Amino acid sequence: MENSKNTYKILEFGILIFAIVLFIKYSGISLTNGTAGAFEWEKEVNIYFVDPLVTKIETDRNTCAMVKAVERKIPNAEILGPGVIDALLKGPTEREKRQGYDSAINKGTLLQKFEIKNRVAYVDFNQSFWEVADSCEAQTIRSQIKKTLTNLPNIDSVVISVNGQTEGI
Repeated sequence: MENSKNTYKILEFGILIFAIVLFIKYSGISLTNGTAGAFEWEKEVNIYFVDPLVTKIETDRNTCAMVKAVERKIPNAEILGPGVIDALLKGPTEREKRQGYDSAINKGTLLQKFEIKNRVAYVDFNQSFWEVADSCEAQTIRSQIKKTLTNLPNIDSVVISVNGQTEGI
C-alpha cells in the first residue's frame, strides 16, 4: 500500500512539472535576460534595405536612395555575420516588398568569403556584386552592407571586396 502511494505522488509530481513546462513554453514567458547565449538557435537582427519612403540624398546629378532597417530572425547565432549577409542577398520578403522595401544588390551576387578579424568584417563577393548602374547605386549597396554588419555586436567596420580585390569598391 505504501509503494502505491509513493508511486502516485511521483506521478503527480511528474505531471505537475510537465504542466509547468508546457505553460512556460506556450505562454510567452521568458526565463532569459535577453542576452544571446550559446543555446539560442536564432537572433533578431536588423537588415538594411532601400526604402523609397525615406528622404533621399541629393548629389551632384543623382538622387541616392537611403536605407532603413527591417527586423529579421537569423538562424544559428554562431554564424551571425554570414547569416545576415545571406538574408541581405535574398532581399526583402514579399511582405517587405509590398511595404516598399527593395535592394540595390544584384540578384546574382554570392558571398565567397566572410571573416572577422579585430572587429573588422571582411566580405568578398563574386563579380555580379559590382555590376551597378551608377555611383549612387554603388553608395546604396555599400550602405546596405556596412549598416547591416556594423549593427552586429562584434563588428565595428567592414571591408568589401570582389573576387579578392578591394580597389574601386
